[in-house]
Amino acid sequence: MFQIITAWNFVCPEKDLERVVGNIKLRGYNSEIFLTGGFLTRITNKEIKPLSVSDIADFLCPSRRDLYFKKGKNRIRMKSRKTWGRLAGRVLENFAFTLFDKFYELENSWSYSKIMETVNTISENFKDENFQSFQDLNRLKSRPDEESDWLLKLLTYDGRAELGLRLLHKVLSKGNNNEMDIKDLEITPGELKPNPKQIGISKPAKPDFLVEKYKVVGDIKSGIGGFKDHYLLTCAGYALAYENEKGKNNDINFGIIYFFPTRYSEHAKPISFGQVYIFPIDDALRDWFLSIRHRAYGIVSEDSPPDFPEDKSYCPFCQFYDICKSQGLRV
Repeated sequence: MFQIITAWNFVCPEKDLERVVGNIKLRGYNSEIFLTGGFLTRITNKEIKPLSVSDIADFLCPSRRDLYFKKGKNRIRMKSRKTWGRLAGRVLENFAFTLFDKFYELENSWSYSKIMETVNTISENFKDENFQSFQDLNRLKSRPDEESDWLLKLLTYDGRAELGLRLLHKVLSKGNNNEMDIKDLEITPGELKPNPKQIGISKPAKPDFLVEKYKVVGDIKSGIGGFKDHYLLTCAGYALAYENEKGKNNDINFGIIYFFPTRYSEHAKPISFGQVYIFPIDDALRDWFLSIRHRAYGIVSEDSPPDFPEDKSYCPFCQFYDICKSQGLRV
């Protein structure tokens, strides 16, 4: 998480992209983005429930059957299965927040060897404290590249790099109060409470981190296959939720995705680190979110779930795989 600070200060997007964000019109408090017509009526009449930011933005299944199973109008009670990827994502977040909390305050000079020793100890303690999660990861493993021990190694390597960047920031920002600082980064901030009947986002909405001073909202993503474009949608949704609750002159202009690959390639085991993506939440991205929101409400309003997706590559990793399989899915 510390590299978010150094990356932001090296880029200075609030200055370089000032013209881009100055033209944003689709704010969460503007009526042109509000829900209207049948979707608003169905929410008001409690025929369907408001969708969360993740419901709208995280379209893992291409046909969105997973969304219908969670929030569809005629969904049936069913038990979803736990998956390795979802649990690995929670382990990642827990480790990142643990490291952040331990080194929020940092005063002494360090060396590479001391950083490695310190993070190794934290990693060992983290595994002990999260023993059940690592046991569950081993139980849920369904393919060779899902290794809990390798995941812990990657987190340890990343922790060393993060702590090093924390120290780099401390050196480079000495005496400069005009840059983003650690104290500006609020991890798991207070819950946002947008009006669901206006923007179609349920409350509470809770981004992973927030930098109100610099008008930034952020989310942690994990997975395999690299960064996906639709990850940006999550930050767009949180930006609209923030603006809707706070009102005019309380804008969010930038998003940050902290992406971490939890599995390795079939060809090699690369040592990878968290990747930071900084981007303006401009009208093009907001309009994309609104179109995805419209599609999501259309799906949950139907009498039955969508058909099986044409691309079934993700199916074995879906929490509803067993249900679809029992309904005739063939992978």
